[in-house]
Amino acid sequence: MYDLMGKGIVEITALCVENEIAQYKAREIFRFVNQKMVSTVDEITILKKEERQLFTISSIIPTKVEAGKTATKVAFELVDGKLIEAVFMDYEDERKSLCISAQVGCPIGCQFCATGKMGFTRNLTAAEIVSQVYYFAKEHEISNLVFMGMGEPFLNYDNVMKAVYILNDDLGINIASRKMVISTIGIIPGINRFAEETKQIRLAWSLVASNDESRKRLIGYKGLPTIAETIAALQNYQEKRGRRITIEYVLLKGVNDSDQDLDNFARIAHQLDSHINLIPFNPSSASNFQRIDPQHARDYLKALGCNVTVRLSLGQEISAACGQLCNKSADLIK
Repeated sequence: MYDLMGKGIVEITALCVENEIAQYKAREIFRFVNQKMVSTVDEITILKKEERQLFTISSIIPTKVEAGKTATKVAFELVDGKLIEAVFMDYEDERKSLCISAQVGCPIGCQFCATGKMGFTRNLTAAEIVSQVYYFAKEHEISNLVFMGMGEPFLNYDNVMKAVYILNDDLGINIASRKMVISTIGIIPGINRFAEETKQIRLAWSLVASNDESRKRLIGYKGLPTIAETIAALQNYQEKRGRRITIEYVLLKGVNDSDQDLDNFARIAHQLDSHINLIPFNPSSASNFQRIDPQHARDYLKALGCNVTVRLSLGQEISAACGQLCNKSADLIK
């Protein structure tokens, strides 16, 4: 049986041809799966009974739902028993944002991130990525989608981008490409490939520290490029795409928040067309870092001519904010 979840129209068309099903049905099959978000093949009424027997629609199982004041976190069990988490955030404005995962665990190993302490198990398939979105989209109209959950998206590039194209398709739920953000620690091969994409997906760089020495202490990934190498890749991306990037910076008290750190940060930001998003540290049992009021850093960077805002982190009360995913359920990961 062929799984229809996570397949684009071209793939579904090829399956129709291979199995002598009328090609015109491919678009409708895609629409049933990705716009109507049906759960079973029997609901795809355009297919004959004997044709339905060729296909299946995979799913991920919600095993734990935690609802906070403005955020809902869901743990999903995958077919192999592994767990991932995704978070729906309802802002006071019109944003209905969804933060999804790209991997089971994370190979980057950031010291301040609960997910990074889990280690890495495997990449998610495109079907597992879009399934996270469809679980929430059945109840909510998703306006924004961010790949900032578990994992490094650019280390699962093909499946992440396949999911992006499916989610953006006008025959699907059609989330606007400019409302999608992919966050990377600075995986250069991924940045270079992303520079060749035609869709207007937004790119965010998680900088963490403004000098290489501190950055290496905070990030355990052996393949981490230098800041200079990452800047060069991002400059190449901007030359080709002409798009502003976001630089994410988690503020850690006494670690990366000194005026010298911020001076270095400003020099980095001025080398790119960038917007700085300061992220107050969200505590977890996985690390001993301390939170700091972001006001000084914001004002200091603004005085240096930087475009800067502070991220409004939702869901701290259910460990659903940035850096907290799988904090409470890490012991359940198999």
